[in-house]
Amino acid sequence: MKRVSYLIGLAGIVIGILLSVRAGALTIAAALAIFLAQDFRRLRTSEKIIPAVLFVSLITIALALPRR
Repeated sequence: MKRVSYLIGLAGIVIGILLSVRAGALTIAAALAIFLAQDFRRLRTSEKIIPAVLFVSLITIALALPRR
């Protein structure tokens, strides 16, 4: 699962650079969610904050950008 999330994250970076920052941010957010899905319950509360904030900020960026 971790390798799949790495590939999705890399695809998100490429999509963000070449096509659309909005789609790239959503793809990277999906990769982050897949990467942390198995280990999220075992993390301490302080370790959950940064991934949660990253996930929310990527979604916020995708929603805040204007459509073209």
